[in-house]
Parts: sequence; C-alpha cells; structure tokens
Amino acid sequence: MTASESKTPGSSARSGGLLAIGLRSLTVRNFRLFAVGQIASATGTWMMVVAQDWLVLDLSGDSGTALATVTALQFTPMLLLTLYGGRMADRYDKRALLTGANVVSGVLALLLGLLVTGDAARLSHVYVFALALGVANAVEVPARLSFIAELVGQDLVPNASALSGAYFNIARVLGPSLAGLLIEAAGTGTVMLLNAASYAATVAGLRAIRPEELHRSPRPAARDARVAEGLAHLRSRPDLVATLALLAAVSLFGLNLQLTLPLMARTVFHTDAAAFGLLTAALAAGSLLAAFTGFFFPGPPPGPPGDRLGLFLRRPGG
Repeated sequence: MTASESKTPGSSARSGGLLAIGLRSLTVRNFRLFAVGQIASATGTWMMVVAQDWLVLDLSGDSGTALATVTALQFTPMLLLTLYGGRMADRYDKRALLTGANVVSGVLALLLGLLVTGDAARLSHVYVFALALGVANAVEVPARLSFIAELVGQDLVPNASALSGAYFNIARVLGPSLAGLLIEAAGTGTVMLLNAASYAATVAGLRAIRPEELHRSPRPAARDARVAEGLAHLRSRPDLVATLALLAAVSLFGLNLQLTLPLMARTVFHTDAAAFGLLTAALAAGSLLAAFTGFFFPGPPPGPPGDRLGLFLRRPGG
C-alpha cells in the first residue's frame, strides 16, 4: 500500500465528519421541513426577481426610472418597517406570522401573474405589487430569521443559519437561470405563477411543523419590545452604528445590481431573458463558492494575518 493510499481512509473519515457536522441541523425534523419549503420559495422568489425586472423594462420601454421606482417601492418598506416587523416577531407567534406573510406574498404573485398572462398588466400594477410585497417582506424577514432559533435551539443556531445562507445562495443560482429560460419559452406571466405556487411549499412546511417541538422563549411584554428602546441601544453602540453605516454605503453604491444589471443586459449587451438570467445567477455563484469555502475551512488559518493568504493558496497542493 502506498503512502497516498494509506491516507485515504483517514481523509474520507475527516471529510465525512465535516459533512456530518455541517449538516447536523438537518437532524431536527422541524428544521428539515422548514428548509425544504424555504428552498422552493427562495428559488421562486429569485425567478420572480428576473421576471419582474424584465416585465418592467418591457412595459416601460427600457426605462431606468421605472426600474428604480419599482426597486424603491419594494425595498423602502423594508427600511422603514423592519423594526416594527421585528417587534411583531418578538410579541406574536412567529409561525403564524410567517404563514400569513407567505400567503399574502403568494396571492400577490398570483394576481400579477394572471394580469400578465391575460395581457392586462400595466406599470402601475407592478408598482402596487412591489409596494405590497415590500410590506409583507418587512414582516416575513425578521420573523423568519428569529424563527430559526425556535426550530433548532440556541446551540444549533450558527449551523442552521449557515445552512440557510447556503440554500439561499443555491436558490440565487437556480432561480434566475430557470427564470430566463422560462421567460423565453413561456413568458414572464408563467414564471410569476410558478413563484406563486412556490409559496405553497413554504406554507405546507410551516403547517407540518410540530409546535410542541419548538424551542420557544417567553415573549416579552409590550413595554419591553419598544422600537424606541432598540434605537436607543443602537445609538449607545458606536461600533454597531459604524457597521450599519458601512453596510448602507456598500449597499447604496456597490450592491444596486438589481437596478443596473437588467439595464445593462437590455441596453448594453442587448441580450435576451435567458442570458439576463445567467448574468444574475453568476453574481450568486461567487457567494455560493464563498459559502462552501467557509464550510470546509470553518476557522481562520493559523499564523499571522499577513501569512494567511499564502497559507490558503498552499492548501490545495498539500
């Protein structure tokens, strides 16, 4: 037996051990049900992103102003209302909030899809849809993020959060790729109807969750869940203020690709919907690669920070 062959069983065991550790949250039944529904819903959501942007450009004659208006209408409620959505998640049943938000989002997608397939959609309809979806997301996002702790318990929250990020990025690759092909084959309305159907998977998963197996903590009283108190705490933490300011700057100037990428696809590259979907998916591929890199190399490499890049580059070759 050669030296390389003698190392194989141990390497396989270590790889299997890493995989088992990385997927340990999936041993929790409630989280498995939730994750399956979220994969379907997230894929549908990213299909909807491509379809909505393509529809706006079709209806507006490739207007950047129209695309910016839709984007602002969809994300402004997230900016203004997410704190209140978090307060609701603290005070009320998260499973019920998630079910309601997903039902509303599914109905909205269904209505817009029917308008598009019936050739009755107007730009004003997309504006209303984007605003209503933004309000629903302001409730859904904080409830979903905090619900993970109830599904798996505090000890598994980091692992469950990492898995959630991984399947979200997988959906970011699959959704746009499928959407582009489907738009070319069947139109934007069909993609929107499929997105509406994807919400049913999330609702079904939520309904199948066993409430008695949730790791619920006592809900705070109303006086303990004030948004003003959260803002006061934020002001007392300069490190958090600086972090949020940095994130805001990066998002404003570097992550506004939902606005710029569709316009570039139509007016610069003159591509079809299939190519636009692939462009959108390519953005997510880098994030997915980073997620898998973090999965296999979970901690910082040893040694001084200045040596870490060289250590990382030497790793694949042994």
